[in-house]
Amino acid sequence: MNKKKRSFWGRYAYRQLSKNFRTQEDDDLAILSKQEKEALHTIRVSTYLKAGLAGALGIILLYVPYHIFGESLFPKRDIWIPLYDDYMELEIEFLVFSIVLVLIEIWYLTFINIQAVDRIAKACGCLNPNDPNFEQDVDSLINVGLEKKHKELEKVGINPYEGLSKWGVLAFQVIIKMKAAISGFVWKIFVSKILGRYAFRMLVDVLGAPIYAAWNIYASRKVMNEARVRVMAPPLINNFSLQLEAEFKGNEEFRSVIYPTLQAISVSKRSFHYNHFLLATSLLTRFDVEVQTDPDYDRDFLKKVDKLSPEVQKAVSKLIVFGILIDGGLSQIEKRSLIRLKKEGVLPYTLDEMKVWSKHYFEGKGMNELLNG
Repeated sequence: MNKKKRSFWGRYAYRQLSKNFRTQEDDDLAILSKQEKEALHTIRVSTYLKAGLAGALGIILLYVPYHIFGESLFPKRDIWIPLYDDYMELEIEFLVFSIVLVLIEIWYLTFINIQAVDRIAKACGCLNPNDPNFEQDVDSLINVGLEKKHKELEKVGINPYEGLSKWGVLAFQVIIKMKAAISGFVWKIFVSKILGRYAFRMLVDVLGAPIYAAWNIYASRKVMNEARVRVMAPPLINNFSLQLEAEFKGNEEFRSVIYPTLQAISVSKRSFHYNHFLLATSLLTRFDVEVQTDPDYDRDFLKKVDKLSPEVQKAVSKLIVFGILIDGGLSQIEKRSLIRLKKEGVLPYTLDEMKVWSKHYFEGKGMNELLNG
C-alpha cells in the first residue's frame, strides 16, 4: 500500500501497528500461551464495553432531545421535492443531527477497532520489522481494523462468488447490510406490543439502544476475531504448504488440482479472506503453478475427486477443510457446504470433528489433529 494514498485512519493505524515487534518464533504464533489468552480476554471485554456504550449513547443522544424539545429544536418544514412534484414535511435539523451523531459514532468505532487490532498484535508479538513481508502484514491488519474487504484473491483468479449472477451477489450483500436496520425495526414493534399503545414514544425509541449496542459489539467482535486468526494463520499455512510440498513435489496429479481445489474452498465460503489468499499464493508458488487472473474452472470438479489416487484424494480433502477453517469459525454457509461434501464422499471427516478443529484453532491450540491425521 502506498503511504501517500493512506486515509487519515490508515495513517493512524500504520503509525500504531508499525511500532510492534515480534517477540516469538514463527511456529509459536499459532499457539496461544495462558498469558496471551488472558491479555486477549482483557482486550475483548474492554472493546465490547466501549463499542456497546457508543451504540447505546448514540440512540439516547438522538431521541431524548428529540422527544423533550420537539419542534422547538427540530421543526417540521415543508420542502419542495422535484421528483415527488409536491411539498413534503421533513425534519431537516433532526436529519442533520442524526447524520452528525452517526459520523461521530463511526469515527469512534473506527478508533477503538484500530486500538483493539494494535493491542492484539502487541499481545501476540506477531509483527517483525525485519521480515520482508512486514509492510504487507501491517497493511493486512490495517484492513482488518478499518473493516475493509480483502480482495487479493482476485489477483490469483479465485472468485468466491463463482456461480452467482451479478444480481445474486448484490442481493447477498444487501441482506447482510440490512440486518441492523431490520432488527431495530422489529425490536420497536416488539416493545410497542409489550408496553401497549399507551407507551411513550420516547421510551419505545430509547429502548432500541440495546439493539444498536449489540450490533456494535458484534461488529467489534468480528474485527477482533479477524485480527486474531490473521495473526495465527501464517505459520500454519507455511507448515501445511511445506508438508504438501514434501509429499507431492513433482506430482502432476496433485499440481493439476490445486487451482480447482482453491476455487472450491472459496465458493464454499462466499467471501474474500486474506488467509485464503495467503494459502493460495503459498501453494501456487511452491508448486510453480502459473497465476491466472481468469482461469477456466471445472464446476464438476468435486464430483470427480473420487477418481483421484487415494493419496491425492486425502490431500484434497485436507486442503478443503484447512482452507475453510483457516479464517476462524464456521459460518452456517460453510457448515452446509461441509455437510454436503461429506454426503458426496469428498470429505472423510464428520462435521463434529471439523467443529472441534475449528475451536482448537481459534483457541490457539493449532491444527495438529487435521494436519497430522
